[in-house]
Amino acid sequence: MAEPAPPALLYKLVEEILLRLPPDDPALLVRAALACKAWCRLLSDPGFRQRHRTPPVLGVIENVTLDGPFQFPIARFVPTSSFRPTRATHSGWRALDSRHGRVLLQSWHCRFASITAFAVWNPLTDHFRQLIGLSQLPCRNWKAALLCAAAAGDCDHLDCSRRPFIVVLLGNSSDGGMSAYVYSSETHVWSERTSAPHHGFLLSDQHGAHVGNAIYYLVFPDASTRRILMCDIGTLEMSVIQPPPMSKDLILLMTAEGGGLGSVTLEGSRLYLWSREPGPDGDVGWARIKVIEFDMLASAGAYVRSFRIASFADGISIVYLGTNYGSFTIDLKSERVTKIAKLTGFEDVALYTSFYTPEFKVASTGEGPRDGASSA
Repeated sequence: MAEPAPPALLYKLVEEILLRLPPDDPALLVRAALACKAWCRLLSDPGFRQRHRTPPVLGVIENVTLDGPFQFPIARFVPTSSFRPTRATHSGWRALDSRHGRVLLQSWHCRFASITAFAVWNPLTDHFRQLIGLSQLPCRNWKAALLCAAAAGDCDHLDCSRRPFIVVLLGNSSDGGMSAYVYSSETHVWSERTSAPHHGFLLSDQHGAHVGNAIYYLVFPDASTRRILMCDIGTLEMSVIQPPPMSKDLILLMTAEGGGLGSVTLEGSRLYLWSREPGPDGDVGWARIKVIEFDMLASAGAYVRSFRIASFADGISIVYLGTNYGSFTIDLKSERVTKIAKLTGFEDVALYTSFYTPEFKVASTGEGPRDGASSA
């Protein structure tokens, strides 16, 4: 006999309970999906991810360099949740960026060739896709960002890890200016080079911030000056804007809570959060929106060495913070601090964020759920 349909009120109550399961502990979601077919259908529905809104941090992509004359790199997945990838390491590859459930890798072997090889890896599905090589790589000091191909506002980035993507590459050209290229997973080709006369700019080693239809990087026109370089993803046109106050200290760019450009500056044991928004006179400037104290780290004898940031679609951000006391993630909204095991605090890392909800196919014949892959 078929299972009776649960009352609508009970179904809503179950959904509210399941929404309170921590999304960064995928094992709980899997066990809940195995409880019954109704729960499985609920957890597999895209609407469940829509209500969660915030993709959790499932792990950290760490770049490890082996000792020796060749400095052989390894991109390694370090879990911060119950999720464990099928393959945790990629020897001979270095992670450049990680967004929306995918990781951009660069081949170490390309340093001996005229063509630079890139690949995109999805740790959830273990799908590994090599891209067409780029033969006109900027001579040095370049950065690459892996982005969803959807136009700004057309995707909430909750479940786009299998959708088209682009790679935006920005760096110094041989004439001293800035050059930009973009790769499309739909056309499988790199664009022609676009140049801008921003001579002498050095890109920081931090990840770029993807806000709207632009990518932003912190740059150094000289040793004592900081600026922000904006690159329009559609046209590859570049412009320069001023950083927030206190930018002599460590600074990171991010997506602000309102969806615009934001930043984090560090002074002593405090993080200052800024948002770029129009003022009373209509001019766009920086407004300080929050201050986060680090007493919990200072009391443990930790000092801040470096930090990285991963920005989410609607302005909810997680900061990676490396200290002499270890590695931490900090939720800028809740101010929750989580220590990451197996990291010393000085690694070259990128946070890996994605939904990991079970996707089971429940047959209408009454068979129970069978094992399936993640839908994220």
